Amino acid sequence: MRAVKRNMITPNREGKTLDAGYDEFVHYCKARNLSEATIKHYDESMRIVYKFMDYKTLISSLSEHTVQDFVIFCKRDMGQKDITTNTNLRSLKTILYYFMRLGYMDSFKISEIRVTKEPIETYSDAELRILLKKPDMKKASFVELRNWTITNFIMGTAIRLKSLANIKIKDIDFENELITLTHTKNRRGQIVPISHTLKAVLVEYTSYRGGEDEDYLFSTAYGGKMKENALTGSMALYNKRRGVMKTGVHRLRHTFARNWILNGGDVFRLQKILGHSSMDIVRNYVNMFSDDVQRDFNTFNPLENITEQQKKGIKLR
Repeated sequence: MRAVKRNMITPNREGKTLDAGYDEFVHYCKARNLSEATIKHYDESMRIVYKFMDYKTLISSLSEHTVQDFVIFCKRDMGQKDITTNTNLRSLKTILYYFMRLGYMDSFKISEIRVTKEPIETYSDAELRILLKKPDMKKASFVELRNWTITNFIMGTAIRLKSLANIKIKDIDFENELITLTHTKNRRGQIVPISHTLKAVLVEYTSYRGGEDEDYLFSTAYGGKMKENALTGSMALYNKRRGVMKTGVHRLRHTFARNWILNGGDVFRLQKILGHSSMDIVRNYVNMFSDDVQRDFNTFNPLENITEQQKKGIKLR
C-alpha cells in the first residue's frame, strides 16, 4: 500500500495528478491551522482512495461516475458498512470540492449514501451498577481504582476519550464544581459541571493518586500519560473482570445520553454537555430514547440516579 506523500507544491494546474493535488490540499489544511488529528483522518481516507485508483490519476479525469464507483468499491471490495463508507466519502468530498474550487476538475454535487440507522447499544442499569460498584480500597490496585473513577467520570460528564486522556489535575475545580476541558473535538475549550457524586469520587481518587497540578489526572500506574488506545484496552479489561462483556468508552457516553433523556433531561443542555456543534446527533438520541425535556443537572444526571438507587437498595433491571 502506498504511503500518503508530502511533496512540494507545484503551481502548474495542467495535468495535475491526484497525489500532487492532495499534497496541496494538506498544505491548505495546515495553513488553516486544522488539527493533526483532522489531517490524519484525511490521510487514512486517502489510503483507501489510493487502493481504489492510482495516485498518478489525473484530477481532471475524475467525475461523478468515479465517486459512484468509489462507493461501490468501499462496500463490495473493502466490505465497509454504510457509516464507514460515508466517513470516507465525506473526506473525499471535501478534497474534491477543494479541487473543484481551484478549477482542477469539473464541478458536480457529491451526496452521501443513505444509511440504515442501527440502534445504539448502551449499558443496562444492571451493568452500570456492576461497573460503578466501588472497589475495596484496601485490596484494589491503582489501575482498578483509576478505571472505576473513569467509569464514574464518563457517566457523570459524557466526556470524549481524547478529552479524558488529556485532563490534568489542575483542570478540576472542586471549589466551583467545574471541569475545564482543553482538548476537545472542535478544539474549543469546554466547561463541564461536576455532579455531587462525581465530586466525592474525584476527591477520594485525587487524594489516593497524589501528583502535581500539571500531571495527568488519569495516568499510568507509573504516573505517565495514558495513550488513548491503552486507556481503551484497560477499560475493556476492567469491564470483563467485572463480568460485563460489553466494552467501549464511547458506549458510556451513549449511555449517558440515553439515561439523561429517559430521566427527562433538557436536550439543549445535553447538546452542550456532549459538545456537539449541531442538534443532529442529539435528535437521533431523542428519537431513539424519548421526547421529554426538563431541567436540573443533578436531578437528571445518570450517575446521580444510579447512585441514588444503589443507596436505597432498589433492584435495577
